[in-house]
This record gives sequence, structure tokens and C-alpha cells, in this order.
Amino acid sequence: MRGSLKLFTWLGIPVHLHWTFGLIFLLPLWESYAKNLELTDTLWLFGLYLSLFGCVLLHEYGHALTARRYGVNTQDIILTPIGGIARLERMPEKPEQEFFVAIAGPMVNVVIAIVLFGLGKLIFSGDNWSLFTWFLEQYLHFEDSGTPPVESEGLGAWHSGLLIFLPPLVAVNIGLVVFNLIPAFPMDGGRIFRALLAIRLGRVRATHWAARLGQAIAVLFIFLGVTGIGNMGITLAFIGFFVFITARTENAMVRLDDLLRRFKARDVMRPQFTRLQSNDWMQTPITLLQQGLERHFLVFDLEDRLSGVLEESDIIAALRKRDLSAEISQYAHPSVKVVSAGQDLQSVYQILMQRGNAIIAVADHGELIGVIDQTGLQNFLRLNTSGG
Repeated sequence: MRGSLKLFTWLGIPVHLHWTFGLIFLLPLWESYAKNLELTDTLWLFGLYLSLFGCVLLHEYGHALTARRYGVNTQDIILTPIGGIARLERMPEKPEQEFFVAIAGPMVNVVIAIVLFGLGKLIFSGDNWSLFTWFLEQYLHFEDSGTPPVESEGLGAWHSGLLIFLPPLVAVNIGLVVFNLIPAFPMDGGRIFRALLAIRLGRVRATHWAARLGQAIAVLFIFLGVTGIGNMGITLAFIGFFVFITARTENAMVRLDDLLRRFKARDVMRPQFTRLQSNDWMQTPITLLQQGLERHFLVFDLEDRLSGVLEESDIIAALRKRDLSAEISQYAHPSVKVVSAGQDLQSVYQILMQRGNAIIAVADHGELIGVIDQTGLQNFLRLNTSGG
């Protein structure tokens, strides 16, 4: 991902740090300055912020490793100031698999919170345990809980540092569980909601309703963030905006995927197309481009075998150079993709729109019967989605 730095690869998954992550270090510096903390406490505070993102990283690994169990790989995990992103190659299509992949992340935070709470119980005893729970309640409530209880035994620097470190870490993991389970698709809770709906409604309708609910919650996030009612302020508004956009985008992608599944290459191909000879002059495709509707062409050799493709950009390059008498073979690309007439439209879409091939050939039992180009595919999709 652009603007990110690769940190390491763990369990076969690369971990990247987005450049904006550096902004997170301004927070402990500001808090240390505002509260006039000593150097030791400041270091504890830095350790806390790093540990928070360690918990976020483990959360994302929960998703990634569960997805791996269902044959879905993860491209990488990216850490940003507002959380982590595990970029799965795809989401499992079976509802029960998506359910477990989505809930795996929050469950990791449940385990972390339990372990840290137990660790606090072991370290703090007697009245000091009351002090630990007082700090925990304060972080959970996001407000001043009154005067802290007085410890029965004097706290050393180590215990004082742990009071800065452990209670907020427990609270944040609890907060991550609660926040991520909000059914705002495509957050974890929204994916869980979509998976449960898909059992009865199917993936397309389930995504539609999950996205609608997610966008409604996103609008609420934005309102709370902008008006200052929420505790997270502008961050909450930013998350709301992100949820709103991604919910709409993923809903459109699921609908597109459903459409592509229902058609084959033969349904989209254009049976009439111009065949260019490799030894012909570039004047021919230039004229065709200026006077016709075709923008990309298949090229054949002297024995009438498919030898390459000539794209619009190549023709324009020759026109700009006034290279009208050059042979087409000098501008044509030798690599040409051929698909079978019965190949699913998902593969065709990937070749044309994602890999960037301008035109592909369609064959049936070894015989060339048509072509599909980007413009033709886009027109086909536009016509078949115009009804909603």
C-alpha cells in the first residue's frame, strides 16, 4: 500500500505501518506535557500506546488466521492511527465462515482483556486492588470517578507505572470488543449481522440490508462526532464517513459479483470485429479509429494466426509520430488473452477491468468467434444494472 512502511512478516502475513501512524506519538507527548508527568511515567505512557496497537494487530491477526482456515489469504495488515486493516483477498461466501472470520477479531480482544485483568489481580493485592479497579472504572466510564482509594502499602515506581499501563489497556480491549460489535457494516458487527441475515435472505439481499443499517449508524457517528456529543469527537465522525462510503461500495461490489455470476463470455462478446494483419501499415488502424467505433483490435500474422493486440493508445502514439507507413507489428503487443465462450464473466471482468487488458479474444472449441473489450463490457453492465 502506498504511503506505508513494511515492518515485518509474521505467520506469512506482511505488516505495514501507514505514514500517519507517526501522529499517534503526539498524543502521549501532549498528555505528558499537560499532566506534567515525569520521564518514567512518560515512558510508561509511550509503552501503553504501543501496546494498544499491539492489541489492534492481534485483533487483525484473529481475522486473518481464521480466514486462512477457510482458504482465504491475507494480502497484508496495515496499522493506522485509527486502527488496523487486514486486507483479505476476499470474504468467505458461506455465511457461517464469514461469521467466524468477523467475530474472531473481537474475541481476540476478549481474551486479551481477561488475561490482563487476571495479571492485574495477581500484581495488586489488598487495598491496592481497590486502587486498580478504581483506575479501571475511570477509564471505562471516561469520567472522573472521584477520589481514588488510598493504598494500604506504598506503591513503588513499578506498581505506579502499571497503574498507568494495565487499567487503560484492559479498558481499551473491552472498548474494542463493544465498538467492533456495533452492527455498522462493514465493521465486524456489521459483517456478523450480514452473515446471520445471509442464512435466510442470501448474500445479495443480506448485504443490502446490512449496508443500509451500517449507513444509518454511520450518519449517527458523523452527527455525534461533529456536534461533540460523542467522546471520540472528530475521530468518530471520520469513522462514520469511512463506514458510510465503504458500506455503499461493498454493497455495489456484491451486486456486481452476483450479476457477473449469471453470465458467460458468449453473452457479452462482439462477433463482428476487424482483423488487422501484422504487415499492414498503421494508416489502416488510424483510419478505423477516426471513422469507426472500434478502439482496440486483434492482430493476425501472415498465416492468419492470432499474434497480438493493437490498443487505442498504440494507434494514437503512431498518429502523433506521423508514423503512418510503419507496420502494425511494430506497435502491436504480442501477448493476447483468449478465453472460452463458456468462461464465467467474473474472470472476464478481472482480465479487462482489474488487470487492464483492453481487449480479449473469445474462442469456442479452438475457433475464434468474437472479442470483448472494456467499453463493451462496461456497456453490458450498465444496461443490466440500470434497473437498480
